[in-house]
Amino acid sequence: MSDAERKTEVSNVENNINEEKKESSKKIIGTLGNFILTALIALIIGTGALAYYLVNSARKDLENNTNLILNVSQNEADQEADSIANIIDTVVSDVTTPQNTSSNANKDASTIKLLNEDLIVLYNGLVLKTDKMEEKELQYIDNSNDFKENYVITYYNYENFSFKDSKLGTLSSQIFDGVVKVENVGKIAISENYNAIPREVKVVNSVPTIVSDNNDKIKNYDITKTIIADLDGNGTDEYILILANKSTGYSKIMLADSKGIKVDDLAYIEKSKWESVTNEEYYLSISNIEVIDIDNDGIMEILIELPKSDGASTKISLLKYKTGELQGKANIECSLLK
Repeated sequence: MSDAERKTEVSNVENNINEEKKESSKKIIGTLGNFILTALIALIIGTGALAYYLVNSARKDLENNTNLILNVSQNEADQEADSIANIIDTVVSDVTTPQNTSSNANKDASTIKLLNEDLIVLYNGLVLKTDKMEEKELQYIDNSNDFKENYVITYYNYENFSFKDSKLGTLSSQIFDGVVKVENVGKIAISENYNAIPREVKVVNSVPTIVSDNNDKIKNYDITKTIIADLDGNGTDEYILILANKSTGYSKIMLADSKGIKVDDLAYIEKSKWESVTNEEYYLSISNIEVIDIDNDGIMEILIELPKSDGASTKISLLKYKTGELQGKANIECSLLK
């Protein structure tokens, strides 16, 4: 073989080797490209999965934290509500603060009335029961009973249709048969601190025209006085008239509604029922009447102190006028006779 042929054959071999190398490089590059692509796809998928996991985990954490916050807030709200309830209970079981506190009111703990105790109403120092609207007999206090000490409390005192002061009630010395009364109190004394005169009470020495126009016989009375008040709180006034005739010696207390129409005579007294026991003329007067919310229901009751004979127990007629109806005993005939 000639040198030329050898060179040609060597050249062909080298070319074949180069081709094989190129082909091998292509395969390697293709394989590497596929690997890289596969790795990139796997990375993308993994990153997406990781992102989904992180987002989902964050969402769950947020929900858990939100629920935790809501639970904490609810617990705090419940605790706050319990605290408020405890405060209210404490206030209810605590002492009252006197309304219109008088500078003479005793601040000692023994003078305080607890809110959860029974309502005590006194009329001239005697016990007045207010459970029903009817004729009531005032009660003395049994001095032999330990319960008497329950009356030594602060009273809120009313007189002449207004609040007077608050004072410590004290027990009197024995009056008779082991009984006592409460002293150092007003005409009407109430053991609880509420506004017993919720609306204005006016007194005039005449009969309003709206009443006289609807009651012709009123002109027969020469002593007249009228108490004007919105008894039931409906925004219109009622009229309580105190009427007397000097010629006949007859007097009465009458109630008229907001239109001036007579509701009823509440009490009356004739001359024959007093002239034989007194040298002076006697008529029912404004001193026999108090208008006050005696049972703390927002309606002002009419209290009529019924005249009595010597030695008789004092009686009070309790009346309530509400929604056009009169509760209690009306047309009471009074007498000074024994």
